[in-house]
Order: sequence, then C-alpha cells, then structure tokens
Amino acid sequence: MKIKKSYIAYPVLIFFICFAILANWSAGANFINTILRALSPFITGAAIAYIVNIVMSAYERLYDKFISLPILLKVKRPLSMILAYATFVFVVFLIFTIVLPDLIASVRSLLSINPKDIQAVIRTIQNNKLVSKVLATFGSDAQLSKLISGYSRQILNQFLSVLTNVLTSVTSIASTLISIFVSIVFSMYVLASKEKLSRQFNLLVDTYLGKYAKTVHYLVEILHRRFHGFFVGQTLEAMILGTLTAAGMSLLHIPYAATVGVMIAFTALIPVVGPYIGVTIGTILILTQSLSQALVFVVFVVLLQQFEGNVIYPRVVGSSIGLPSMWVLLAITVGAALGGIVGMLIAVPILASIYQIIKDHVYKKQTQKNQEN
Repeated sequence: MKIKKSYIAYPVLIFFICFAILANWSAGANFINTILRALSPFITGAAIAYIVNIVMSAYERLYDKFISLPILLKVKRPLSMILAYATFVFVVFLIFTIVLPDLIASVRSLLSINPKDIQAVIRTIQNNKLVSKVLATFGSDAQLSKLISGYSRQILNQFLSVLTNVLTSVTSIASTLISIFVSIVFSMYVLASKEKLSRQFNLLVDTYLGKYAKTVHYLVEILHRRFHGFFVGQTLEAMILGTLTAAGMSLLHIPYAATVGVMIAFTALIPVVGPYIGVTIGTILILTQSLSQALVFVVFVVLLQQFEGNVIYPRVVGSSIGLPSMWVLLAITVGAALGGIVGMLIAVPILASIYQIIKDHVYKKQTQKNQEN
C-alpha cells in the first residue's frame, strides 16, 4: 500500500515545531514579556479609551438632543471627551475624599488597641456557650487578648513597612506616572479618531481576510456587546447597591456609612463574589467602633443583597452578560488566578462571549440538521 508523503510530512513538521517551541520556551517567554511590557501603556490606553467611550457616547447623545447649532456641533467630540474624563477624575477624587479619612481613623483605632478592650469584647462573646468552648482552646481571656493584639500589631507593622517602601521608591513611582500619562494621552488619541480607526480596521479585515472577514466582524461584535453590557450593567448595579447600603447604614446609625457604601459599590463591580469582599472589609472597619453595630451591619447587608439579587440585578443587568452563575464563578476564579483584579473583571465578559459564540454555533448546526431532516 502506497503511503502519501503528506501523511508523514505533516506529523514530522508538527513534531519539530513543538520541539522548537519547548526548547526555546524560556527565551520565547522572556521575549514576549518584554514586548508586552513595552506595549503595556498602549494596551492600558486602549482599555481606558473603551471605558471612557461609554461615558463620552452618553454625553454626545445628550449633546445631540439639546444642541442643534452647527457652530456648537463642531466642538461636540472634544467637549464630550473633556466631560467624560472630568467625570472619572471627579469619581476618583470623591472616593478618596470619602474613604481615606475613615480608613486613617480605622488604622489609628487598630494601632491604639488595648488588651483590656479586647478582653471586654471576648467576655461579651463568651455568653454564647458554643463560642466559649471554641475560645477555651486558646487559653484564658488575657492570653487570647494579648495574642489578638500581637497579631494585629504585626499585621499593621507589615502594612506600614510595605507602604513606606512604596512611598520611598521614587523611581518606581516616576515610571508608573509616566506610563499612566502615556496611557491617558494614547486613549485621547484613540477617542478623538475612533471612527477613522474603525474604518481602517474594517478595511484591513475585508482586504486581507477574504471569506473569514464576516466571521471576524461577528466575533468583534459579540465581544463589544458583552463587554459593553457588562461594564454598563455592572456599574449601574454597583452604584445602586452602594447607595442603598450607605442610606440604610445612615438610617441605622452605623458608622462609616459613606465609606462602606463606596467600598461595596467598588467591589460589586466584580460579579457574585465582589459584594462579599466589600462586606468583609466593611465589617472589619465597623468592628473597630462597635461589635453590636457590626452584627447589625452584617444582618442588614445580607437582607439587602437578597433583595438586590432577586429584584435589582435581574432588572438592571438582565441578560447583558448572558452567562449562568456557575460559569460566572468559574470565570472569576480563573481570571483571579491569571490576572488578579483585572483578570476577574475581564474574564466574565470574555467567557460570556465564548459562551454566546458556542451557543450560536450549536443553534446554527441544529437548524441545519433539522432542515436536512
């Protein structure tokens, strides 16, 4: 039996390619990392442009709605861009103004921990028989209070040490500031000429990809819809949750209402697990003031999140993500392992896009199969 040369050539070629990749893996990885580091300000700039564009487009729609003079329409893009960036700067400024003073006060409270105060809290907790049995394994009240105080001081000392090292690293700060500046300037260029860039991209795809151009346009559209829907829906939902948290805490006279509300709104940008991260940080902050108020806060937030999950989230976010909760959790876990907080944020819309693409492909195949039958 005659064997075609291609049957031997292709496996041999694939084997040598795989061998070459494995043999030069370290050098190749270093080269790719170097390229990515060099391009990181521009990648970050493109990401900033995508997010700012959502706000800028909203301002442009308002501009078109209320302004019709041809002279004023000429400045629509630059004015909308300035307002969009100003909005983000204002939000960051507001967060720091609200959160920083309370965080500093909490750190001071932790630094001034008195073992006698901890002892009093432990006595209060020990009224519960189950808790007292658990605490008995650690020793007496005095020993436990010293243990907690010692660990608290160690953690705070480590935190202050890291903070000092960061603040004294002038070179690192200067490099970071330059990268941020380049990213912001690049994002402005992208936003100013987004229509031109879009036309050029479409032209390149149509010219060089031929029959695959339609598929590429479809994939880009899916990615855009999922990322846009995720950022808009998740941001609105986070703002509502943070506002309700702050309002409820104010009514219940729980301390740090504004700070905890802002933190929960910020962490709620991460689906599923985000609000729980915010609640944990908020509980630790409130514990520096009062144990009873911390317990009231936990009960209040649990009830609020039940209401938010069943009423607000489906109405605000709806099907913008289009991903079942199980897959959202998987995306967050894998994203966190690969890219930290940024990975958690982008993993959900990426997996949602893949999920939608597979869903569309299965539907197409099933339709073709039914038509043949």
